[in-house]
Amino acid sequence: MPIPHRRINPYLRVHLCFLAVFLFSAFLTAHEALELKNSYATRQQAQLAAVQQTLDSQFQESMDELNYYQKMLSYALTHPLDADYGRAALQRMQQLRQQPVWQLQLPNARSMPVNGVGDSWLARDPLLARDDARLEQELRAALEFSFIMQFGDETQDFHSRFWYLSRAGFFISSRPPQSAQALEQSYATMIRRPYFRDQNPANPQHARQRWTQAYQGGFGEGLMLTVSSPVISEGYWYGVLAMDFTQARIRALLMHARQNLPQGSLLLLDRRQQPVTGLTAPDDPVLTPAQQAQLAQQIRQQPAGVLRLGTRFASWSKLKNVDACLVNIQSLPQGLSQELGRVALFVLGSWGLFILLLVVAHQVMFRLVRRMDDLSARLAWRANYDGLTRLLNRSAFFEQFVALAARCQQQQQPIAVIQLDVDHFKKVNDTWGHHAGDQALMRVAAVIGHTLRRYDVAGRIGGEEFCIVLPETTLAEAVQVAERIRARLAAKTILVNASTTFSVTLSAGVSSSEEQGDYHAESLQAVADRRLYQAKSGGRNQVCAAD
Repeated sequence: MPIPHRRINPYLRVHLCFLAVFLFSAFLTAHEALELKNSYATRQQAQLAAVQQTLDSQFQESMDELNYYQKMLSYALTHPLDADYGRAALQRMQQLRQQPVWQLQLPNARSMPVNGVGDSWLARDPLLARDDARLEQELRAALEFSFIMQFGDETQDFHSRFWYLSRAGFFISSRPPQSAQALEQSYATMIRRPYFRDQNPANPQHARQRWTQAYQGGFGEGLMLTVSSPVISEGYWYGVLAMDFTQARIRALLMHARQNLPQGSLLLLDRRQQPVTGLTAPDDPVLTPAQQAQLAQQIRQQPAGVLRLGTRFASWSKLKNVDACLVNIQSLPQGLSQELGRVALFVLGSWGLFILLLVVAHQVMFRLVRRMDDLSARLAWRANYDGLTRLLNRSAFFEQFVALAARCQQQQQPIAVIQLDVDHFKKVNDTWGHHAGDQALMRVAAVIGHTLRRYDVAGRIGGEEFCIVLPETTLAEAVQVAERIRARLAAKTILVNASTTFSVTLSAGVSSSEEQGDYHAESLQAVADRRLYQAKSGGRNQVCAAD
């Protein structure tokens, strides 16, 4: 049995080397892909920020106007003008207040009309109150305010409507109602809206300025957003100032601002992440409900960012002046059509080509190593084994003999040696030829191989001489092994041709470290060899284990 030598599998070396190259290239490619992804995210946010700046600028103008009107109205409430038109308007209002609906306007159409409902109407809602002690100064302030409102230009302003809604049962709008029915319907609708009711100072959600979520306008305006600001003077809540922003005007501004924005859906979401308006195309990506929920969660957590949703990329940025968020959603093909996308495709394509070449190189190297390993194995086998009997040759046998003897000595176990020689082998060659002699040697080797244990060692050390090493075996046990080999070989016949057979016998000498008290390989083999010749001298076909 050959003693195994520890060595690294050459195939494993090839696999590990190419695996290291593959992993390193994958790491570099992944790093480059990450850099491209970050660059893409940065560019998306920068492009979205440009659109956001345009929207914020327009909303800021409207918010500045709202703040100005609020300050002006608050000042007018505390410093009312003592003018005849104010007293006349109050007298006129006292005459009309019992009617279901009414309108007041300064002479010569110099102001927007004050639109009101009757006293009985106010009893419908506890938030409404007509305080006569404050009514005159509020009405004077409202008339002054209505005078300024007439200078507004709906075609130029970003907001579609601007109005003041009073708890005292009247309102002033930049878009006055055209009929009594429209007047009553407008007031009833406005006081039910959150932009009015949530501005009650007693409401915990009361805020100086409050944006609504997207809602359907009551007069065919479509979806809109409204910002409202409470009018409070000397601790008394008079009503709200508000501005409406329709979906159509916001969308028109988005179309103007989107000139430098890449492909994809551009959406404006309200504070509850519901669409207000947007720019989409038939081939633009649509998010699933799960992806929409994931995006909404990220928007609530971060004011701006980029998120990958399957094969879609969403970038968002919250507006500064509006409780809303701007979102751009791109599909993978849309992203790849951009400059960074083309660079990413080039990087991935280059890496794919590199991997293909790496696989080809791996296969070539693997086959080369396999051939070299096969050649090395054949050379190693020929260097250690006898080609005819397939037993160890002399040098390999004694190398393993020495190693086994040292191991048995270290473990204090006996070791035995059997020296064998084929009887009258020259006569076999002379009588039936060298081919028959080779057949005889192979038969001897086969009998030895079938008789020995897995860890025993046998070798051909001469022309017809064989030697066997039996570790952990006493002299008596070795004699039994030798007798089995001798008897089995003697019982075998060897076929020369179809009509001719012959048989051979062998003689054996046996020695043991147990008997000799010596583990030296050459000494044990010399004793067994001496006893072999004693067996031959004693008549052959026998085993000799004593001098």
